[in-house]
Amino acid sequence: MILRDAPFRPGWALTAQAAAALAIVLALAGWQFSRALEKTALRDARVERLRTEPTPASALSGNALPDFTRVSFTGVYDAERQFLVAHRSGRGFNVFTPLTAQAGVFLMNRGWHPAPESALPTPTTPVRVVAVAWPAQRPSRLVAEEPWPDDWPKRIRGLHLERMAAAVAARPREFRLERGGEGVFRAASLAWDYTPGMHWGYVAQWLLIGAALAAGYVFVGKRRGQRLAQDKPE
Repeated sequence: MILRDAPFRPGWALTAQAAAALAIVLALAGWQFSRALEKTALRDARVERLRTEPTPASALSGNALPDFTRVSFTGVYDAERQFLVAHRSGRGFNVFTPLTAQAGVFLMNRGWHPAPESALPTPTTPVRVVAVAWPAQRPSRLVAEEPWPDDWPKRIRGLHLERMAAAVAARPREFRLERGGEGVFRAASLAWDYTPGMHWGYVAQWLLIGAALAAGYVFVGKRRGQRLAQDKPE
């Protein structure tokens, strides 16, 4: 008897195991599917916010501001108290300067600069700029425990927004200035990858595993049926 014509006799034990494994695989595929949809929605919302007209800083209430919201500010840079955050490339630094506006003090990421602090030109008159509210990122342990110098500007290893904000009485939020604004050096990138494609890949991976489990279940069931049929007395 060939395998194709053999009866399907998987048995209760194999059926229970296959059903449990397939349920787990489908649950994981469903979870990755929902994550992919969530990341896609976040990506689309980011693109939409970066296209909208900026919100005046005077209209902000508290710190409840969606990520990637464009905000327009009118205020004065605090050139005496600036943070020089080491760049990940090991060259230069990102300049963070407090901006005092009518709605409060805000931490402005003025972008990358290669020169020492003595060559940091900072406008001293009121400026009008547009910046993007950036997602919060937790500092690493090394950054959190880093000792800071007493003088200004402060050269620091990494971004610690809460500590920086407390030092200058600002809101604990990074605002990335857009290219071409007053006082902007090489503007920080506004790219952000939510990686929905990674989750779609996991969906395909789990579905392939599920298909392999189902195929294996059918194969083993057929083989068992073939063996039982051959052992059956005539």
